[in-house]
Amino acid sequence: MIKNKTFAHKRTIRSGCALGVLALVICGPLNAEVENQLDELIVSAWRMPGKISSTTSAVTVLDPQEMESLGLLDMKDALNRIPGVISTSLGGQTGGLGSAYIRGTTSSYSQLVVDGIRVSDSTSPMGNFLSGGRVNDFSRIEVIRGPQAAIHGGESVGGVLWMETARGSGEPETYLRTEVGSFDSQNIFGSYAGEENGFSWYLGGGYEKTDNDAPNEFYDLYRASMRLEWVQTKDLTLGMTYRGQDSEFQYDYFGTNIDHVDSNLVTAYANARLAPGWISSGVIGLYKESFDNDTSFGNYGADLERVVLSTDQSIELSDKHTLLFGGFVEHSDYQNTINTVSDEYRYGGHIGMKWMPTDLMTTDAVVRWEDYVNYSDQVTWRLGGGWQLLDQTKFRAGVGKAFRTPTLLDLYGTTFGLGNLNLEAEQSLGWDFGVEQELNKNHRISVTYFENSIENQIQTTFAFPLSPPPVNLAGATRTRGVEFAAKGEIAERVDYQVSSTWLGDSLQDQPKNTVTASIQYRPIEKLLLGAGATYVDTRSYGGAALEEYVLLRIHASYELNENLTLHARVENLADENYVLGNFATPVNGAGLGFYTGITATF
Repeated sequence: MIKNKTFAHKRTIRSGCALGVLALVICGPLNAEVENQLDELIVSAWRMPGKISSTTSAVTVLDPQEMESLGLLDMKDALNRIPGVISTSLGGQTGGLGSAYIRGTTSSYSQLVVDGIRVSDSTSPMGNFLSGGRVNDFSRIEVIRGPQAAIHGGESVGGVLWMETARGSGEPETYLRTEVGSFDSQNIFGSYAGEENGFSWYLGGGYEKTDNDAPNEFYDLYRASMRLEWVQTKDLTLGMTYRGQDSEFQYDYFGTNIDHVDSNLVTAYANARLAPGWISSGVIGLYKESFDNDTSFGNYGADLERVVLSTDQSIELSDKHTLLFGGFVEHSDYQNTINTVSDEYRYGGHIGMKWMPTDLMTTDAVVRWEDYVNYSDQVTWRLGGGWQLLDQTKFRAGVGKAFRTPTLLDLYGTTFGLGNLNLEAEQSLGWDFGVEQELNKNHRISVTYFENSIENQIQTTFAFPLSPPPVNLAGATRTRGVEFAAKGEIAERVDYQVSSTWLGDSLQDQPKNTVTASIQYRPIEKLLLGAGATYVDTRSYGGAALEEYVLLRIHASYELNENLTLHARVENLADENYVLGNFATPVNGAGLGFYTGITATF
């Protein structure tokens, strides 16, 4: 049911700073070894665990514990460390609607999967989830880039964000992190986790609030998470997860607005070894999201309820051939306050083959068919290959077809615009080629070139007082660019990470260049010092032109003992004056901010 509620500097830093940070982290003595990550396990590429060394897609894994140690608690800030990803909020500071632009596309062109369940689609993109997403109750965050519809289905043109709720392990432990800081900000999060006799548990919850560094812009968030898992035998694991959040974001935009988001996700899953070489997984989930925007002009609200049942299978036919296949059924019930209603089924399946002719070479192919019962069916595919040379160099290439369906608002219209029931789904054909190189066992770099051609792109024109209906554009719209990443150790106690993205073509006039760099120094075992910089080029995001900016940050933590750690961070160290978005009025980013707190484990 739709709810209806009533709710009564100066710029001194330029891109040279970012270049200076890059020079700092790349130069230096090469006398320490960087961890070889080629045997790391990932899940997102095939929805089944597999070695990253045999993956033909560009995928980056974020360690939530590492992000937290760097003071990067907000999911949007963490995602900006991934090449090819621009994560921001165009509508406000902390709590504003989030966006994740992958490879020059926008949020509605990428899919968010949480605990194996598709959370977002073209009508309900990932913005509400990202506005309240925090890293410290996840155990796994993966971003797989490029067209992934053959495995994950629609709205996987730019890529897929794959996230898993934290698991309990080891001796029972209670964790508590508190932080206070500028703009009357408060943040507290706690968890209790452990494992005994094959049964593991994780229970987490938190509250945060901030007045933000903007007039009349307030945010608060309640969140909770849980995972219960039972290893019944060595061949069968059963489990369930729960995630919930309730948030309010108040801001001034043509009068006072209050956005209220209430979401809940619950899943049950089973992982089994049915026979030697045959691994099976299945998950059933329920996702509910309620969004209300209350203004002096009235209320807009939207409710989504989605039930998903899916299964994935992996069968080793030989030491060189692996068959992968899966299927799903999904029911989505959507309604909003402007009488847009959809009761839609979606189902389909995929089948693929992975062939490893040698230990250093991988090829794979997959094809998928799925049907939107109230729309149309779609066929997608992907081909990929990877070649590892002498454990130091890996080449990777892939090509695939993906699609994005029109949103319900595109089809049926809004309060401010007409709909178009004759719209066709957007079709894309994308490819990439990349190389990863280990340098002197101290550094690892990767460079990837990508292109994506989108046919039938849906164009929506905003006009006052009534916008014309959206249309499919003739011809192809292209996105293309280069992703670069580097990480390693300059000295025994100094490590760094750099990621950058160059966009030759993009949707919604995104920044041509973005760079994120960080460096960490541990002078003694108990003390960690760090600094970071983020550079964002000129852009408009479909609105007025915005200037480039550089944000600097520093952070530190000190272990008082094995149970207590002090931590502090300074955001926007140079007090840079910058604008997040400018569609009707400028939306300013936060200025200089100080934050400090303590973490306890017992």
